[in-house]
Amino acid sequence: MTDSSFLRTVAACLALFVLFGCGTPAPIERVVDTDKIPITTCSEKALDAFLKGRWLFDNLRVTDAHEYFQKAAEADSNFALAHLQVALSAPTVSERFDAFRRAVDASEHASEGERFLIAAYEAAVSGEPEIQHAKLQALVALFPRDERAHDELGNFLYFNQQDYEGAIAAYRASIDINPAFTQPYNMLGYSLRFVGDYAAAEEAFRRYAELVPDQPNPYDSYAELLMKMGRFEESIAGYEKALAIDPNFVASFIGIGNNRMFMGHFEDARAAFSEIETVARNDLERRAICTWRAVSYLHEGNFENAIDEIQSRFDIAAETDDRGSMSADLNFLGNISLHSGRADEAAERYRAQIEMIQSSDVTDEVKESAVRNQKYDLARVALWKGDLGTASELAAEYREAVESRNVRFEIQRTHELEAMIAIAEGDPDLAVDHLEKANQQDPRIWLLKARAHRAMGDADAARLACEHLINFNQLSINLAFVRKTAYELLESL
Repeated sequence: MTDSSFLRTVAACLALFVLFGCGTPAPIERVVDTDKIPITTCSEKALDAFLKGRWLFDNLRVTDAHEYFQKAAEADSNFALAHLQVALSAPTVSERFDAFRRAVDASEHASEGERFLIAAYEAAVSGEPEIQHAKLQALVALFPRDERAHDELGNFLYFNQQDYEGAIAAYRASIDINPAFTQPYNMLGYSLRFVGDYAAAEEAFRRYAELVPDQPNPYDSYAELLMKMGRFEESIAGYEKALAIDPNFVASFIGIGNNRMFMGHFEDARAAFSEIETVARNDLERRAICTWRAVSYLHEGNFENAIDEIQSRFDIAAETDDRGSMSADLNFLGNISLHSGRADEAAERYRAQIEMIQSSDVTDEVKESAVRNQKYDLARVALWKGDLGTASELAAEYREAVESRNVRFEIQRTHELEAMIAIAEGDPDLAVDHLEKANQQDPRIWLLKARAHRAMGDADAARLACEHLINFNQLSINLAFVRKTAYELLESL
């Protein structure tokens, strides 16, 4: 329970409401913890819907939460946090960016803490991680006793920086403030998993389930850990437990299907993914069916069927003219073409992706990012065609373009390209140096490591890299492009 010395009465809220020009609202008989980031709205109806949505969002019931966030934003058009949450839970790219713009516009009506939070997400959208980090650090400094501030910082360190130790510290700080707050237990479990401490991860998920035993996500998250550990049948049972609680919990169908893929049962995997059709409520969930069925075909090396599935995914987005999503689909199609050896076709799709994103309603920063990262894609095309000169030129241009942005995944990609070029030029030692600086959570990097070590004559290291890739056992689209090849390479060592 929060110490009463940190509480003030609703009078403070009413003063804020008047300050923001919302008229004279009915009194809200609720105390406000001044240690926490405020929730600024002049509508009791909006606040009630927002809190219901946030509880659902905290428990990863995103589709359910979205409806409540929309109600909150409709009840108070100046409710900045409601618009932000509409954006974070939106099923399409177009809706996401539209709601985010509304959040930014409405932030003038919000408190300082809310503005820091929205500014952090604005920096994320703009591809400015240093600013995002600074805003979140300022938020934590302003509200050091707010568990959500620490949780937001942990999410940044986890997702944006792959700083799992830093994320663990932030999540534990959040839990120390409020042991009943469920969100950090979930991400603490994932962070511990990524540093290899499976026992501690299991304990975090166990505590998470104790706090919300009637919610599906704790069992889904623990099932994902079991999948990572290769305990596939137990993992499937965990996902089924989540679905028994909430039959609409799409993530668990995806988890069951991935377990079956890793067991080599691809038709059964597709059957699991197809079950989503019976519960899908929006385009995001309908597109997920196509995504994961395509992944199952890629695991088998069936590129044509994979292309058909992603084309279907594209068609779903086209029904609402969601060009941001359609652009992503064209990139996916380009990757399939490239891995199937059709480099020129891949290049055409990468160029079509840029044309699509430029005609979309996403921000200018997102469009600039797409243009920047096209150099990465076209450099890979040149490498597949054996054109090292063009690949080197594009890699240099890409490196120069990303250095000023300092976006972690883009910097990692520069090292990936340099490693691929080094392997092609017969310098595997240099390749290994670059690969250690690339994204270790991308299975494709481990295939490159295996190839580099084989070229160095180190069969044991190549074998270990192949085995690491084969036993990756995570929800990963990129794994589908390389796992079959890793098996083949391992057999040749």
